[in-house]
Formats: sequence, structure tokens, C-alpha cells
Amino acid sequence: MSRRVILTGAAATVVAALLTACTPAATEPSPAAAAAEALDLVVAPHPDDELEAWSLLAEEPGAYTVFVTLTLGEATANCAPAEAERSTQSAWGESAPAPPPQGPGTDSCKEARTGSWNAFLDAAAGTGPHLPVLGDVTASTAQVAGRPAQVWTSEDGARVAVDGGDGELTADGVVESVEAVLALRGGRLPDLPLRRVIGASYANDAPDAGANRAAEGTCTGHPCEGDSRYAEYEHPDHWAVRVALLTRDFGARDGTCVATWPSDPAATRTASIPEATYEAFTGLGARVDPDDPQSLARQGSFQRAYGWLAFPRTYWPQTELPVPDADGNPLIMARVQTFACR
Repeated sequence: MSRRVILTGAAATVVAALLTACTPAATEPSPAAAAAEALDLVVAPHPDDELEAWSLLAEEPGAYTVFVTLTLGEATANCAPAEAERSTQSAWGESAPAPPPQGPGTDSCKEARTGSWNAFLDAAAGTGPHLPVLGDVTASTAQVAGRPAQVWTSEDGARVAVDGGDGELTADGVVESVEAVLALRGGRLPDLPLRRVIGASYANDAPDAGANRAAEGTCTGHPCEGDSRYAEYEHPDHWAVRVALLTRDFGARDGTCVATWPSDPAATRTASIPEATYEAFTGLGARVDPDDPQSLARQGSFQRAYGWLAFPRTYWPQTELPVPDADGNPLIMARVQTFACR
């Protein structure tokens, strides 16, 4: 039994419309990547954002896929020991963060979030034969645009975790990091042509909602182009990735796309995560405790790996579109995803 936000009226009409819419290279040898003819780069600001762009991976598999997280997500309040204990529902199927985080900004927090990232991506490999399991691969270290990074590689795909500073990303810094990762081709990464860059970095800043709102109804931070009908999400790291990917040409054969809100004037493409895949990631079962509505069994791999980071509830609510919930909290892990592409 799953729990998904059900949309009615105008929102349901929007869903229906969307569904029919349109660093120097290292010296060690690169993986064989024998089956792939091109490389896809999935760029996320934090470990757990990758789901925001999964529909494009599901729609066009087959490339050598490199998942990149540009920060290690260490600013989360859930890394405070008491908060981590409160937010981890092991009895309901969530995996405890390892090592136990000792506070925001600590190395243990970085390691815990990276561990959850690898655990989810390993589990997700079961939904796509083109994605590798890298749990037994030893990470190598690298410098990416002057930042320390860890690199996991195989002949089927790779992951790069850059310690870029949670909350410190800039558009220029994102460009430098992406170019540095691409420069690893022929060394840590196979020397393949770049097919596309996908930004798993949903952002929406409306004039009449969220934190960047002035009394006169104008945004005080980012350009006032958002839409309060959709999830309001203004994290500066997400905006840095959006701006970088939409203003820089990285030479991708099929271009660059970044996740966005459905009515974004820059939106050019919509894609959907298949129902079965979305359920495998975010599925929820019956109540473990009949008296506790939050105790839904965590069946999906995203729920299990990232449950200790979930918001706005103790689990990640399923949703067709990125919309606010009844309390105005953003639901950004949507099944139907919109992209601005260049």
C-alpha cells in the first residue's frame, strides 16, 4: 500500500498536460566501459537530490552514467545526534546513518550522508541494468576544482563525491567542478564523448511564497520567476547548480537539462519515472504500529536509505508533481518531472 499525494481540479489538469507534453586527468587506467558509447553526467548539489532527475535516466538509459554530488550535505540539522536518533525509524525499515553523525559540519556527518548516497545508488542499480553496484569498490581520492573528492569507478558507471561545502556553492564554482570532473575522462573515467548533463537540482522561487519574499511581493534573493502552485524550494546550492548548467555549454551532444517547476518559462521537456521504478524507490507499506500514522513500512530503497533525512514527514511523501503539501511544505521528489534544457 502506497501513500501518494492525489491532485484534483486544476492541478490534475496540469498533470495530464505534462504527461503528454512534450582538474587534470588522473594517470591510473580508466574503466573499460565496453558497452557504452557515450557518457551522461548527473549533477546534484547534495546526496539525495539525484531522484529529482531520475526520469531522464529511465527514459534514455544506456550511457556510462557518472553521478556527481557537489557537496556532502553536512549542513543538515539531522546530523545532530539527538536529531539523527529521532529521525531514524529503524523499526519501520529505515537504515541508520553510518557512522552515527556527531553534528552538522562534522566529518561523521559527511561520511553518513555519503554512505546513504552509495546505499541508495547501489539499490537503485536493481531497477536499471545499465547502473552499477559499487558497494565493494574502494574509493580513490582526487582534487576537483581544488576541492577534495572521492571517486568510485567500474566499467559500467562511476560516482564522484566532491566536498564543495554545503551551502557554499556558487555558479562559477559549479562550472569549475563540472569541467574538472569531465577532465577525469581518459584517467579515472573512460574517454567517452559527453551525451548530456542532467541537473538534479530542483529550485523554485515565487514572489508570493517562501523565504525570499518582501512585503511588496517581490523576491529578495533570486529572480522572481517562480510559481507558488508548485513546491517552493530556494536552497542556494540548488540555484547555483541551475544557473551554472543553464548558462554554460559543456559540449554535451544532447545538451544540458536541469530540473525545474512545471510552469517555468524556461521549461522545455517533461519526463516521468515509470510507476514501478518510483514505487521501488519511494514505496510505503501498511502501518507497523496501528496507532501511529507515521509508521508506514519503508519499502522503497529511497525511503530506507534516506529516511533519516526525510521531510516534511518522517518519510518521503510520494507525489506526482513537485507541489506544496497541505501545510505549504515542499514535496520535491516527484514522479513527473519538468526540465529546462539548453
